[in-house]
Amino acid sequence: MVAEILAGLALVNSAVKGIKSAIGTAKDVSQIANQIDDLFKGKEEVKQQAHPIIGKWNSLLNKTLGSTADKFSIGAIAKETIEEKLAEEQMLKVKRLINIRFGASTWDTILEERRKRIIEHEKQLEEEQEEKDEFRRKIYKALEWVLGILVLAGSLLALVVYINWVKK
Repeated sequence: MVAEILAGLALVNSAVKGIKSAIGTAKDVSQIANQIDDLFKGKEEVKQQAHPIIGKWNSLLNKTLGSTADKFSIGAIAKETIEEKLAEEQMLKVKRLINIRFGASTWDTILEERRKRIIEHEKQLEEEQEEKDEFRRKIYKALEWVLGILVLAGSLLALVVYINWVKK
C-alpha cells in the first residue's frame, strides 16, 4: 500500500511539474488538460490509499516500541495526514498557476465543470440501473404469467385425465 501512495504522490508531483513547465507556453487550458487529469488522479489515489495504510512509520515504531502496527497507530495517522496535506498543497500550487495564467476564476470553472460531469455521470449510472431493474421486473412478471398459465394448463390437463379415469 505504501507503493500505491507513493505512486499517487509521484503522479501528483509529476503533474505539477508538467503543468509548471507547460503553463508559460500554453495558449489555453486544453494544452495542460492531461496534467490536470493526472493531478486529480494522483490526489484521488493518495486519498484512497492513505486510509488503510500501514506505513514505514509503523514499521519504525514497531521496531522501536514493539507495538503492533494498525490503522489506528500514530505513525499511520501521521503518514496519511501528511500525504493528504502534500497533495492538497500541490493542488493549491496548480490552482494559483492556472488562475494567474488564464484568469482568476479558471480553476473554479474547472472544478465546477468536473463536479457537474461527475453528477451527470452518477445520474446516468442511476438511470441505467433503474432501466435494468425495470427490465428485471418485466422478466419476473412475464415468468409469473408463464408459470401461472403452465400451472393452469397442468391443472386442466390433470382434471381432464381424472375425469376420463373416473368414467372408465
